[in-house]
Amino acid sequence: MSTKHRLVALLGAGLTVVALTAASVGSASADNGVRQIEMTDDCDPASFNARFGAGTCRGDGDTTLDQFLKQLSPKHVPEDWAFDPSRATAKAGQTIVAKNVGGETHSFTCVTQFGGGVADLLNQLGGFTTPAVPCANEDVPGSFVPSGGKRIVTLGGPGTAMYQCLIHPWMRTTLRVRGD
Repeated sequence: MSTKHRLVALLGAGLTVVALTAASVGSASADNGVRQIEMTDDCDPASFNARFGAGTCRGDGDTTLDQFLKQLSPKHVPEDWAFDPSRATAKAGQTIVAKNVGGETHSFTCVTQFGGGVADLLNQLGGFTTPAVPCANEDVPGSFVPSGGKRIVTLGGPGTAMYQCLIHPWMRTTLRVRGD
């Protein structure tokens, strides 16, 4: 991983994900009202890497790929794949640090409408029939975060800010942005 961006293609069982892995970003301090969002998963490296290639899962999770796929349905999603918190209040102009503490690459993508992502199989199994709509100025390739990485964003004005993982579209957070 000596290049600034590395193309990662995950192929198999109808699952095709292309993610640009962003280079590391500078750290942000926990003071001055910085809000942290954690991206989590429980991927089992042996089964995920056997199916999709070495490095797909860099974590130490216990959920095998078969278990993961069985958990996913239109009425249920794998609970260990999540944004934490899924809802929060923040201030206009506040810095958000999205840390990927899971074993897989995730995206922290600003959207104006939650919906399906880039993985057709996960969309089908989860019943995500309408695609997510990225925010107008969102750098979608730059929103992908490798395991152990982070993405830093600054919130705009008051209103609602929504973020989701475009690989695992049930991973979402909604931020109520206050003007004070």
